[in-house]
Amino acid sequence: MMKIGILNTGNIGSRLARAWAAAEHQLVLAKDGEDRKITPLIAELGERARLGTIRQAADFGEVALFSVYWPRVNAVIDAIGDGLDGKVVIETMNPLGVTAEFVHFHDHDFMHDNSTAEYLQERLPKTRVVKTFNLLAAPLLEAAAWTESPVKPSVFYVTDDLEAGKIARRLIEDAGMVPVNAGPLKAARQLEQLGVLMHQIAQHEYNGDTDLVRLGLAIIEATPGPFVR
Repeated sequence: MMKIGILNTGNIGSRLARAWAAAEHQLVLAKDGEDRKITPLIAELGERARLGTIRQAADFGEVALFSVYWPRVNAVIDAIGDGLDGKVVIETMNPLGVTAEFVHFHDHDFMHDNSTAEYLQERLPKTRVVKTFNLLAAPLLEAAAWTESPVKPSVFYVTDDLEAGKIARRLIEDAGMVPVNAGPLKAARQLEQLGVLMHQIAQHEYNGDTDLVRLGLAIIEATPGPFVR
């Protein structure tokens, strides 16, 4: 059992909270905004979860899920203070900006030589950041989304901390997915660019960005045998 603070229980955080509560972890759930929105989820999870502020969730967890809307990242970091010092931080963000008309877009200027994971590690230097869960649309974190699929999706993770990576692997497995080590934290840049590719595939192969709810990636291992010539 692990103690996990969910720093912003939004679309991703709520689904992972359900999975991790089912795996018998203890949770404190916080909302960046009106926490009444997660009251039904708190009731659903029962004794394995309770409501807290951003700082209380940070203080509680051995591990924190940092699943924050990118334009709000600095405000949430300020609310955390030193509450995450020494802890593993599971970061799920993509660098999405928003226009005045509430149209989201990838911040390509930022992505040129940075990533949300590296930025978070710089802002919270005493934490152990792991980037993961950024490539699946929130509905696909439900195990039921994959009941008719012969292959479970791979969930890539990157980190500079070996022990933090092991913890991330366990939590990915507890969410019903397949963990894949994709390298050091700097490789978060490639994961975020892969997110851009996923949007392109959704746009051009399917019916538009909303069809990200169809898409997952998986690493498939072949048995080359005599086919290698």
